[in-house]
Amino acid sequence: MLKLIRLFGLLFSLSVRRSLAFRGDLVFEIGLAVLTLASSLIALAMVFTRTDDLNGWRLGEAVVLLGIFQIVSGLRAAFVEPNVQWFNGKINSGKLDEVLVQPAPAIFLVTLGTCAPLALTQVVLGAGAIVLGMREAGVTPTVLGVLGWLILVVAATAVMWATRVLTAAVAFWALGLELGVAYDALWQFARYPIGIYPVALQLLFTYVLPIAFVATVPAEVLLSGDASGFAAVLVALAVALAACALAWLIWRRALRRYTSATS
Repeated sequence: MLKLIRLFGLLFSLSVRRSLAFRGDLVFEIGLAVLTLASSLIALAMVFTRTDDLNGWRLGEAVVLLGIFQIVSGLRAAFVEPNVQWFNGKINSGKLDEVLVQPAPAIFLVTLGTCAPLALTQVVLGAGAIVLGMREAGVTPTVLGVLGWLILVVAATAVMWATRVLTAAVAFWALGLELGVAYDALWQFARYPIGIYPVALQLLFTYVLPIAFVATVPAEVLLSGDASGFAAVLVALAVALAACALAWLIWRRALRRYTSATS
């Protein structure tokens, strides 16, 4: 595990140096992230001109949820998408062969081998949105709330990674099938409280596709600020471990089906 952490640090450092070589991209990425968050906040504010709450969520609380969604989305854009969005092409071209012979777990190199550090701007802006939302909601963060929230954000990131790996692994069975667009569409449901959706979708987004654990559950724990969210933390950790274990098992099964494109 320590070797993987050091390897990840080296790969991240290399990606940072490569990104800083293009200073114009830095300005563009910051501007785009600011524009994206601003448009999301404006859209949310427009919704609240028609209602006082969304299934019990006031404006400030909804902004906190949006900020958490922005953080996990930024982590996804920085570390996961730069790898899996080219996964079908790696299989088709035979470049996956180069990864499989490396002295490191293939699933690590394929899904976390490179990154887009500039996308971490979204994480910083998301944290700012959380502060803004907490102030609007009149909520003072507590040690227990922040600690539970941090654990839940890690769990949400693990769930995001695992589910994205699962959608990418479909290429081993159907090379022409790209589920990235469908995943993006489902991902957007996490930017609003799960409770506003019909019961069928709530069950789907909690027990089948654990979208509820991306932003809604972390926001609830952060806003409550007490030990009442301890059970939610345990459930989220269990869901994250189960999702990662499933991704690993499917990956191992998928590799047994893989036939080198260069052989």
